[in-house]
Order: sequence, then structure tokens, then C-alpha cells
Amino acid sequence: MSGAAGASDPHPAPPSDYRLAVPEGWERIVLDPERWAHRIDKVVKRGLRRTKAGPRLEAALAERMREQAEAAHANGGVEMYVMNQVLGQVPVSAGLVVTVLRPPPGTEAGDLGDITRSLALRATAEDVTLVDLPAGPAVRHRYVRRPSPDDPDGNKLPVTHLDVCLAVPHSDQRLLLSFSTPMEPLADALVGLFDSVARTLQWMA
Repeated sequence: MSGAAGASDPHPAPPSDYRLAVPEGWERIVLDPERWAHRIDKVVKRGLRRTKAGPRLEAALAERMREQAEAAHANGGVEMYVMNQVLGQVPVSAGLVVTVLRPPPGTEAGDLGDITRSLALRATAEDVTLVDLPAGPAVRHRYVRRPSPDDPDGNKLPVTHLDVCLAVPHSDQRLLLSFSTPMEPLADALVGLFDSVARTLQWMA
């Protein structure tokens, strides 16, 4: 479509896709049930390559990652990234799930300002703001989840989350970037990295 035609089109089409740049070492997993099993096995093997982890730990990590992929896919997730690296002598882990949100049939998508105000009312002492990104305005929500004492996975570390929600242009859909890390001492630095990744988002015609 030419620029002139696009400018005069009263009903421009929504983007067909998006592009996101992530740091080197982040492993991408497409949330397709027919594809993720093999990919997860490769990611786990690569992540444990320099450790003394045995087959049982490898299988447990792969199963947990498959459960995460299934849960993300059920919620509209289209891809996820995992990062497990050693920086200096410090092991660092983080994740990102990209989700397409669609309003339930018969309803309308909420305005980003309304979403911001709703989150601010629910999120006591947490960081909720409306920000401008190169891809458009977005709701930025930083919060911490602390595991319950009887967490079934045995999690004991608080997890820092950064959710960035953008309106998909010319549609009623939303794109949600859900970042997370259990590295509380490095949370501020990693959230800064997450913000940088969110700023790389581009809509594709």
C-alpha cells in the first residue's frame, strides 16, 4: 500500500506482526504445542551444559518449563524468552512472555488510562504509570510477588515483575510484555534492562 493510499484510508489495517529485540543469550520459545517440546529440551540442555546437573534435574526443569509454556499459551501467549546466564560469578535468570489480549465477545477493550487507574487502585505501594514508548503509549506496572510458605514448587524467592501493556494500533487487541526475575538484589538493574527491551518493540505492516 502506498503512503498516499494509507493516509487516506479511513479504516487502516492493524499491524500484521511485531518485532522485538532481546539481548544475546535470551532463548526464544514459540508457544506452539507442536513445537515447544523439542525447543525446551534444547534450551534446558544448553543451560545446564556447564553444570553437574543430572538427568533427573534436567527432566524436572524441562517439565516445569513445559508447564509454564502451557499456562502462557492458555492465556493467549504467543512466545516466551528465558535467560539463564552467569555474569561474572553471579547466576542470573529472567523471563519474558508475550501475550495477545483480546476482549471477551460482546465487550470492548478498556482504555489504557482506565487500565492504569484500575491497577493503581488494586496495587498498593506498587508502581503503575502510563508511559510513552516508540511503539505508542503503554501501561507500565512493576510489582513483586512473594511465594506462599506452602508453594507447591518449593519457591522461596520473591519474584519481581514488570508488565508493559500496549494497544495494538487500529484494533481492539492489546499486547502484553510480561517480564520477571527472581534476582531480587539485581531487580533494579534488570528492570532497567526490561524497559530497554520494551522500547525496541516495533509494529510490522
